[in-house]
Amino acid sequence: MDKATRIARSGIAAAAALLFGWLRRGRGRPTPHPGGRNPDTGFEMRDTPPWLFPLLGGLAAGLIGTVVVSLLLIFPQAARDENRALTTPMPEPRLQTDPAADWQRYKAESMSRLAGYGWADREHGIAHIPIDEAMRQVAGDGIPDWPADARQEGRR
Repeated sequence: MDKATRIARSGIAAAAALLFGWLRRGRGRPTPHPGGRNPDTGFEMRDTPPWLFPLLGGLAAGLIGTVVVSLLLIFPQAARDENRALTTPMPEPRLQTDPAADWQRYKAESMSRLAGYGWADREHGIAHIPIDEAMRQVAGDGIPDWPADARQEGRR
């Protein structure tokens, strides 16, 4: 197996390849050198002991089991399937139940006020008119309390 192939393998596939290669090779027997024996070349004579993989797997499973049991003992109500819906109504102020419809209603009310006639203060005789008509009146008549020289600068 060349280096590029070893790098390309991912987690589980690499672990399986290592395990099967270890089993196929013969558990710690030295691989013979293709060119004969060379006394100056040293080989690793030991390999991973066969009991290490089950031990590590057992330790991982035991740790996961210990954590799960500990959490169930610390939080016993967490595993129960209970209805957690409110049984009493929420106190005021209530949240919007349909924000999109509320926005559409608000927008329609605002547009009808901007584009329609009505009383702003009936007791004092103050009414409101459509905004387009109000802008035409201000453009034609000007603002009553506006300084005269400011009106002159605006026309330039």
